[in-house]
Amino acid sequence: MTLLDERHVPAPPTTRRHRVAGVLAVAVAVVLLTTALGLQLWLPEVTVAQHWSLAWSGLDIATAATALATAVLLHAADRRAALTASAGAALLLLDAWFDVCTAAGTAYTLAVTEALVLELPLAALAIGLALRLVDPRELRR
Repeated sequence: MTLLDERHVPAPPTTRRHRVAGVLAVAVAVVLLTTALGLQLWLPEVTVAQHWSLAWSGLDIATAATALATAVLLHAADRRAALTASAGAALLLLDAWFDVCTAAGTAYTLAVTEALVLELPLAALAIGLALRLVDPRELRR
């Protein structure tokens, strides 16, 4: 059985704490979407970024850390590898997004190619792994 199996879908949260957390999550989403619209309208199309290489190397180090953590947890047959695999997928998607959005010219072609050949397929594999790990019987296979 997988996460998508209807028989194992958890009941909706019923505690007051869960309801408050749900309302807060919606509020955060509204604020972030409003902020994103504002940024799209008012930020300049081109800017000079300080610490550009640090930002990119930091993203790659974080992505590598999730891959390593996933490998360690898989070696230990620990289902928490689903969490690190999910985080790694999110970082790979972010990496692809920002590579493509910030590149121009030949670098743009390289960014799109890298996204299609490497980052997006790896993110899909990580998501697939995370979904399989939700079912404890999958680790034994």
